Amino acid sequence: MNYNLLLHVDLNEPQRLNLAFDNIANYKKYIAEHPEASEARIVLVANGPAVNLFTQNWDHAELQERGKKFMEEGVSIRLCQNALNKFGIAADQLWDGCVAIPGAIPEIIRLQNEGFSYIKP
Repeated sequence: MNYNLLLHVDLNEPQRLNLAFDNIANYKKYIAEHPEASEARIVLVANGPAVNLFTQNWDHAELQERGKKFMEEGVSIRLCQNALNKFGIAADQLWDGCVAIPGAIPEIIRLQNEGFSYIKP
């Protein structure tokens, strides 16, 4: 069985990102307790106004720290380049470890075709 998880965030709402991070924490706990899920991959894709949440100058440091910790543990955070361009966000403004992808929608479709389960908190 495939336990790969895709979370999608598209709103510039800190509480929505916090909920996505809570989902990740809970799922990581599940994975740790279930050996059959040990190979699970977790990807968070952000587009639209949500990309603003991943900038260095953002004033919610606790979420940035959570995100960095998750990335250190193997979670991939991918940000839509179209949205980054729209909001004038340069690569050097992003949290360390975030990856810019050409487009969020094609990435979501690709991951779903690879068997990732889609969750939008």
